[in-house]
Amino acid sequence: MVGSLSGALVSVLQYFSEAQEIKSFLIWTFGNLGGVHGGELVILTIAVLVGLGGAWWFSKPLNALLLGESYAKSMGVNISSTRLLVIIITAILAGAITAFCGPLAFIGIAIPHLARIIFKTANHRILIPACILLGALVMTLCDLVSQIPGSSRTLPINAITSLLGAPAVIAILIKNRNLSKSFS
Repeated sequence: MVGSLSGALVSVLQYFSEAQEIKSFLIWTFGNLGGVHGGELVILTIAVLVGLGGAWWFSKPLNALLLGESYAKSMGVNISSTRLLVIIITAILAGAITAFCGPLAFIGIAIPHLARIIFKTANHRILIPACILLGALVMTLCDLVSQIPGSSRTLPINAITSLLGAPAVIAILIKNRNLSKSFS
């Protein structure tokens, strides 16, 4: 329902927009790592640093939550405030990147799972830096792939991230489904 409401609002805004504004919106939906300049870069950097600092700050409570709510409560973790603040931190990170670079599909979904598989841990003190490094590496590779060699044209980076991310997420889902069947 939220998606339908958002889609309706975007449609109304597009209807009342000028052609150049619609073109800018369409290009934004393709995703672009090179469109952030000057003051925008400062704002994006601050938002990302605040979000990453918050994520690091909550790595210990998140580790406690991995063992269940009862265990986390016994360790002094305030479950409701931790959840709320983690949602806010996630919104800051995802919102800032999406606002400035466009919707970069599957990076936020696939990278944490890939990091867990590669580093074979659920410890957030390891996973948070691993996700930062792996995410930067994958985005750089996607950006390189999107630059068509010998051409001045660039493929939408959102398409490249989807082409690489969707199969990764599908493989993870199939693997998890097969694991759950083997325990049944």
